[in-house]
Amino acid sequence: MCDKKKLLVLGGKPIGSIELVQRAKELNLYVIVTDFLPEEQSPAKRFADESWNISTSEIDILEELCKKNHIDGILTAVHEFNINQMLNLCERLNKPCYCNRSTWLFCDNKLAFKSLCEDSGIPVAKKYDISISDEETLSKLIYPLIVKPVDGSGSRGFSICYNVKELVVGYNKALGFSGTQTVVVEDFIPYDAVIIHYTMNKGFCYYSGMSDKFSARFKSTGASVMGLQTFPSKGESIYLETLNDKVCTMFEKAGFVEGPIWIEAFFDGKDKFIFNEMGYRFGGSLTNYPVKYFYNIDQLDMMISIALGESLLMHYSKLSRMWNYCILPIHIKEGRITSIKGVDEIKAREDVYAYVPVHYLHDEIKDWGSAQQVFCYLHILYFTKFALKQTIEEILSSLKVFDEERNNMLYTLYDLNNLK
Repeated sequence: MCDKKKLLVLGGKPIGSIELVQRAKELNLYVIVTDFLPEEQSPAKRFADESWNISTSEIDILEELCKKNHIDGILTAVHEFNINQMLNLCERLNKPCYCNRSTWLFCDNKLAFKSLCEDSGIPVAKKYDISISDEETLSKLIYPLIVKPVDGSGSRGFSICYNVKELVVGYNKALGFSGTQTVVVEDFIPYDAVIIHYTMNKGFCYYSGMSDKFSARFKSTGASVMGLQTFPSKGESIYLETLNDKVCTMFEKAGFVEGPIWIEAFFDGKDKFIFNEMGYRFGGSLTNYPVKYFYNIDQLDMMISIALGESLLMHYSKLSRMWNYCILPIHIKEGRITSIKGVDEIKAREDVYAYVPVHYLHDEIKDWGSAQQVFCYLHILYFTKFALKQTIEEILSSLKVFDEERNNMLYTLYDLNNLK
């Protein structure tokens, strides 16, 4: 008979699953991980007290198992399909959840978030309601344009279109990635991005940091993916002066109560921000780490507590830090991973705050051209850009991931010569 509270974690492979399981066990919880994958492909299962080989899509089966096993709370990491399934299960079982249907919609539907921003007086890219068969209208549009599924994530189904022909191709591609068969067509914004973080607690919105996101592309017409993130952002002070209060009011009035939020916006380098999309979770590179580092907010602990019906009153304080902070994705080429070298050495470095694995031994990597081609995220502390560049070069010289022909599969999309 287990006398610990039981937490069911949906998904053992997505980013953040291992960290979630490990932290829950540190908090003296009995942790169960479920998905359809065997343990060798679902690494969080190896750290759990128990695992179920039940797909997270099997809601009816999971509902009965939760009742039978007296599950106290349900949680998942950053995978948006599993967040939706978490919502389904929590509703059926009357369990607490940090988000609800109305607030999750703004993350799940890009047009809903765009409308929320417009209603709040926050700038967004101009969108176009078009018929893809109306060639005359399409020929009058000003290119380039962005095409993406309204309900997509992870840059899947995204295209930059420079003419009518590419728009038609990109539109049909986006349809293939949309569960609702809805596509967004909007202006291309030629600015670098920033990521703005917030934490909701007891219905109040707390600013939780801002980073500069330096983007890169696998292909010229493909999605823009993260090449590098650095904290704090160069635009932080002007953002706090001009938009922060308005954004906090927007989230509070929209009914957000608990949990982490991130926003991707485009910044012209001066004083103009254009909001793009949001996530109602911490970022896929595990942005809960820098939020904790700079603001003493543990978003992971908060989400675990909420899942168990023990919502915490957050102690918010901006910490004085000497170091700057970088999140670096290490990208990986197509092939099967046969060996990994140097991870322990990297984890032991004083300037590496966190190592976040995405792929593991024996994983098959395809030429997806998206954020799925990240092997790991490194969270690095640094004083100067020169020192950061040196650290990254040292890490890349020691971390090796080999395919079946003993080729090193790792590289960085971001040009380190831009670190000045």
